[in-house]
Amino acid sequence: MHSKGLLVFVALIFTLPLIFLVSPIPVHAAGITIAPASGSVGTSVQVSGNGFSGRLATINWDDQIILTRIPISEAGELTCELKVPSDCKGNHIIKITDDSNWTSSTALATFTVLPGMQIFPRIGRPYTSVTIIGNGFSPLEKDIRVAWDGIVFPNSATANHLGIWSINVEVPPSKGEHYIGAFSSFTDASEIEEVKFIVSPFAKVKPLSGPVGTEIQVDGFGFRTSEDGITIMWDKRIILTNLIAGTDGVFSATLKIPPSTRGHHKLGVFGNDFMPIGEIPDTDFNIVPNIEVQPTSGNKGTKVTVNGTGFTEDETITLSFEGTPLNVKASTDNTGSFSVAFEALQSRVQDNKVKAIGSAGNSAEAIFIMEKIAPLAPTLLSPTVGEKLGIFDSVGDVFLGTAKHLIGIIIFSGSGQQGFGVPNVTFDWSDVETEAKITYDLEIARGDNFSSQVLIKQGLVGSEYTLSKDDALGRDSYSWRVKAVDDIGGESPWSEVREFEMIPMSSQVLILSLVIPFLFIVAIVA
Repeated sequence: MHSKGLLVFVALIFTLPLIFLVSPIPVHAAGITIAPASGSVGTSVQVSGNGFSGRLATINWDDQIILTRIPISEAGELTCELKVPSDCKGNHIIKITDDSNWTSSTALATFTVLPGMQIFPRIGRPYTSVTIIGNGFSPLEKDIRVAWDGIVFPNSATANHLGIWSINVEVPPSKGEHYIGAFSSFTDASEIEEVKFIVSPFAKVKPLSGPVGTEIQVDGFGFRTSEDGITIMWDKRIILTNLIAGTDGVFSATLKIPPSTRGHHKLGVFGNDFMPIGEIPDTDFNIVPNIEVQPTSGNKGTKVTVNGTGFTEDETITLSFEGTPLNVKASTDNTGSFSVAFEALQSRVQDNKVKAIGSAGNSAEAIFIMEKIAPLAPTLLSPTVGEKLGIFDSVGDVFLGTAKHLIGIIIFSGSGQQGFGVPNVTFDWSDVETEAKITYDLEIARGDNFSSQVLIKQGLVGSEYTLSKDDALGRDSYSWRVKAVDDIGGESPWSEVREFEMIPMSSQVLILSLVIPFLFIVAIVA
């Protein structure tokens, strides 16, 4: 007997741990997130949760069940959407529990209810009765007032225990979009988002300003159900017709602004006999000047066509390219439009501003992209500033050059100043780094007057040049400069100008030239 009891006790000892092992114990406490965490009644709230142990969840709003049987995944996660129920202003608790009945499978979040409004209907003709319903106010909040475009209606309302109230107002006669707000001594008007009401018939245009070709959207309100034959006019000229309203008497259309002069123009909408011309107020659209370039990119010499719109009728147009005036002109037609072409100038920037300026003061700009920009200016290396260069670099040059000079005097007598020799002078400058193939132009002028150069070398491949026998420079002061030219003719600015001086010979060469002949004579005499 005792042995049986002992066996039952031992069995319980081994069985109970197994029961606990197979029970759904949560690994960690459940948690939820909500987005947004505040809003008015009716706001959609996304709920995400994890760490749950059961298979189905229930959602409570302040202990009142609002959703049931929300599925939970094998990983203990859930997602759902809920609508904020009618309740008063302030914080409220969203609680989620699952069917495991574990206390750690419960999660809470706080949602803040804000005051809000709804109106019925949202579109109506003058003197229509509109019902305004407020919610999310404080319980039994008093003296709630309604304003129409800031003008307060005389009647007021009191909220119930859930913060709900309502007022009926009569729509004023002004057609168009109007905004309804609410406030009280306890709730400021800034806490409540205004609600839009449209007094029909009315046409809304977006945007209200832009260049010719701007795509606009026209929304019309207050037409009969499925009314057809709706027409849009521009300055009393039909530009779109045969539009059809929906079952709610609303239509929507998109169109592009036609060629027109700068300034304000009238866009009108009308229907059939039920909605004649003038029933719907016209809308002002402001045309602004605009230009477009074709093509939008290229290089020096590319032919570019400029098409302009939105200028004044018979206006004279001049163009500039990155600030440089162009030798082209155009005149606008009766719609303020023009077209003119020019050849792209050389430029050292990629984005070049093309500007059209009219004689009536109108202007517009566009960008032309230079695919290959002009190279940068080289940097001069040698000769340095003010350097003195000898015509005769050695004693041998002195005697040989003198002999050549005497022969030159005999042969070219009366032909002007002759050079004494060919100086061994090299002009050196920095390489210009660019993807294009670069050549260089070298200019040397007497003094600093480059209008009458004494030496011009163009198309030099390397970044240095040594004077040849044809480049003899006489004794004088000179200046030199260099520019780079790419393979499409784009030119850099000229480099800085450097001065140098050509002298017959250095002091050392002069002394040796005198001493050597003297020693030679002494040796012969001795």
